[in-house]
Amino acid sequence: MAYWSKAPIDREQIALFAPTLDSWIPPDHPVRIFDEVLSALDWSSWEARYCGCNGQPPIHPRIMAAAILYGLSLGMRSSRALERACANSIDFLWLASGRTIDHSTICSFRTRFAEELKDVFRQMGRLCMSMGLIKLNQVGLDGTRIKANNDRRQKATARTLEQRLAALDEQIEQIFSEAQAADARDEDLFGSCPNSGLPQELTNLQKRKEALEKALSAAEQIEPRRKRRSKVPSSAPQVPVTDTDCAILPNKGFGYDPNYTPMAAIDSHRGFIIDADVDNKGYESHTTIPAIDRIKETFGRGPDRLLADSAHGTGSNFKELEDRHVEAYIPVQNYPQEANNPARREDPSKPVPQEDWDKLPRNSQSRKLDRCAFVYDESGDCYYCPMGRRLTYSRDFNRYSKDRPILGRVYQCQDCSGCALAKNCLSGKSKWRTVYRDQFEAARRQAAERLSSPEGQEFYRHRKWICETPFAIIKAHMKVRQFLLRGHEKVKTEWLWICASYNMWKLALEMARMRAAA
Repeated sequence: MAYWSKAPIDREQIALFAPTLDSWIPPDHPVRIFDEVLSALDWSSWEARYCGCNGQPPIHPRIMAAAILYGLSLGMRSSRALERACANSIDFLWLASGRTIDHSTICSFRTRFAEELKDVFRQMGRLCMSMGLIKLNQVGLDGTRIKANNDRRQKATARTLEQRLAALDEQIEQIFSEAQAADARDEDLFGSCPNSGLPQELTNLQKRKEALEKALSAAEQIEPRRKRRSKVPSSAPQVPVTDTDCAILPNKGFGYDPNYTPMAAIDSHRGFIIDADVDNKGYESHTTIPAIDRIKETFGRGPDRLLADSAHGTGSNFKELEDRHVEAYIPVQNYPQEANNPARREDPSKPVPQEDWDKLPRNSQSRKLDRCAFVYDESGDCYYCPMGRRLTYSRDFNRYSKDRPILGRVYQCQDCSGCALAKNCLSGKSKWRTVYRDQFEAARRQAAERLSSPEGQEFYRHRKWICETPFAIIKAHMKVRQFLLRGHEKVKTEWLWICASYNMWKLALEMARMRAAA
C-alpha cells in the first residue's frame, strides 16, 4: 500500500476543515470578485422592500443576488441546484458565509425584485464605464431565439381553441349540476349547511378555461375570422396555449416553436452587455429606439455608432437615430445595394445604356425593376426612370406598417407606351409605372450610402463577432436554451438576471487580467 498516495485529511479526524472558511478559497478565485463588486453597489432599494417586523431575520438581498448571479455564470439555473450548491460547494458556502438558502426562497426572490434588478444592472454598467471597459464608441444590437416554457405541441388555432372551450363549458356545467344535486341531497338529510366552496375538480377546470380564453384572445388578434372559417385548418396561424405571451417563430434548426426573442446591446470595446430586453412580437424593429434611449438614461449619453442587422433597418428607425445623433450602420430593409447600380448616372434624363439593362436592380419577389432603378430629382420633385422619362407627383398616401403611420407621395409616369423596358417594369395589366416615396426616404438613402462606403463596410464587418459572441457564451457556457419562467414580464426579468451574470463573469475576467498585469 506504500505505492498509493495517502489522504491529506482522515475522514474520522475531528477537524475536517481549515481554521477559516476563507482559507479554502484562493485569492484569485472568481467568486471573490463577484462578492467584491456586488458589495460596492447600492442595495438600499432592495432593503426597503423588506418589512423587518415579523418572522426570522431575512438573508440580505446582496447575498441572495450574489448566489443567483454566480450560479448562472457556472450554468446553474435551477433553484434546487443552487440550494444544493449553497449546502455543499465550498465557493457557494464562502459566498453565502455558510448560510443555507432554500430553493423556494431563491425561486421567489428571482421574480420579486424586477425593478431593483434594473437599477443594479445600470450600476454595474456605470462601474464598468468608470473602469474604461465601456466606451460607447460603437454598439451592436441584436436578438436571438430562445425557447419559451411551452411545449412545441401545446399550440392551437382559434378554431381548435373554440372547440376546446365548448367542450370544457359542457364539462364544467355537468360537474356544477352534479355538485348542486349532491348539495340538495345533503340538505334534505342534514339540513342547511355552510357553503364549502367549489369542488377542487371544478376549480381546476375554471383555471384551465381562463388559460384557454387567454390563448383564444391572442389568436383572434392575429387571425381574421374569415380565415378561421377556411376549410383548411392547417392554414390558420397557431398560438401557444401554456405561455400565451410568447410567439410561434421559426427556429434556425428546423420547424416552428413557441419562442421569445431576447435582445442585447453590446459595447464593442470589451463586449459588455449595456442594455437587455425581450421581444415577443416576432419582429425586432420596434426595439431599436427604446434601447438607445435606455442606454442614454443609464450612461448619460447614447452610442456614437450603432451596428445591427436588417431587421432594424426601417425608415422610421433611421430618422429617429439621426435625430439622436447616432450613426446607423444597418442594411436597409428591402433595399438593393447601390454599389453597381447603373441607374445612378450624371444626367438622369438620359436613358441607361442598353448593355447595362441587365444590371438594373430588381425586386426580389416580383422580379420587376426595383424602385432603386428610379432616380429622384429633388429640385424638380420628380423621378426619372431608366429610360429617362419623368414620373411626376400624382397623389398622397397614408398607411400603417406594424402600428406606425407611413405618410408619403406617389409619383407616376404619364406615358409608358413604346418603352423597351415596359415588360421588365410594369406589373400585370398596368399601363404606367408608379413609385412611392415616404417621409423616411431621405434618411433611408443616407443610411444606405453610409453603409456602402469603405468605412461603413469596415465597421459592419465586425458586427457578427460583437453581437454573436455574448449569445454563444450565454447558450453554450451558461446553458440558457429555454426560459424557466412564463409570461413576458417574468421572462424579461429572467433575461436581465442572465445578462447581469454575463457582465459579472466578464468583469471577473477583466479584473483578474488587470491584477495579473499590475
